[in-house]
Amino acid sequence: MATRSLRVSPITPSPSSPSQNRIPNIPCRAAKPSSISFPHRNLFFSPNTGTTAEFNKDLSLSNSTTIPPSHKPSVVVVDEQDQALLERCVVRGQKHLRELSSWGIGGPCNYFLEVSRPSHLVSAIRYCRTNSIPFLILGKGSNCLFEDRGFDGFVMLNRLEHSAVEVVEPGTYRVGSAFPFNRLGVRCSSEGFSGLEFAGGIPGTVGGAAFMNAGADGQETGDVIDSVEIVTTEGEVRVLGRTELDFGYRWSSFQEMDDMAAILAVTFKLSPAPSARDRQKAFLERRRKTQPIGERSAGSVFRNPLGAGISAGELIELAGLKGFAMGGAKISEVHANFFINFNGSTSGDMRALINFVKERVDQIFGIQLKEEIRYVPYN
Repeated sequence: MATRSLRVSPITPSPSSPSQNRIPNIPCRAAKPSSISFPHRNLFFSPNTGTTAEFNKDLSLSNSTTIPPSHKPSVVVVDEQDQALLERCVVRGQKHLRELSSWGIGGPCNYFLEVSRPSHLVSAIRYCRTNSIPFLILGKGSNCLFEDRGFDGFVMLNRLEHSAVEVVEPGTYRVGSAFPFNRLGVRCSSEGFSGLEFAGGIPGTVGGAAFMNAGADGQETGDVIDSVEIVTTEGEVRVLGRTELDFGYRWSSFQEMDDMAAILAVTFKLSPAPSARDRQKAFLERRRKTQPIGERSAGSVFRNPLGAGISAGELIELAGLKGFAMGGAKISEVHANFFINFNGSTSGDMRALINFVKERVDQIFGIQLKEEIRYVPYN
């Protein structure tokens, strides 16, 4: 899922790692002691199953206000009932991040909340800001490596599917950020529109795909984005048009927006193509044959090196590392850029394997691989 927090805190490799290189990290607000405590209740906000009009109502300042693409920033109203509900529904110290990670790795977080309405998300963000609690917003956790100790802060699980998929006009789809990206790719292709055929095989959310500019088979998410609705760390809702956004290889300008807390919804504009469904099926079939579908992985671990004329997976395979294991972590025998949790891997096992591969590829080919996955520090 797309996520931002507020300050960088570097992570150093675990003692078991064969490399002493600094590991990149995602930013996170610095933690401070807090006297606030929540009751230990395993409750969640009820899902928002309303219509698009109700979603606009939830985001707006008044019941009659909607948010057109050119709308100025607005503030989501959070009343005392929302705040009280937030405090009743937080799970403290009982949620393990391995349950939220496609790798199945990670210890407990201090606070956990599943959110399905924008106002609840804003309440949680404001609460964290007020009490100086680090926070992290997740979708499917499909490209994150959490620490074995967990996360010393507040984890919010994004379930902002809103009204699922709204067809604004033929070929234009407005989609909640937590909607499964693969389902979107299949639907759009089935309806005869091109641009997201590749998405049919990507196990993430719409928000995460926009944040990372996910891509494959010559297509990228950013190529077909028309606008994006975000919520800031101050609780403002903003609609960013395509001209306000930049995308690159596995990069988007969202990654450098210090004031962005989360992506709420994305609008895609696709092109008519009767053959879109056939291409989507062909892409998916090729993925099933060349990737370890069904294994506990995080997708591609490394970005393909730019200008090298060879992929990260090919480099790892040429280095003789296909099937190589460290602890419970192993390089897939199907695709060398997929690392598998095959036997109870710890975060330390996976990080050690990643660092070992980086060193070996650098020694043999003189190419420094860069991670596509994102490391989440404990604090």
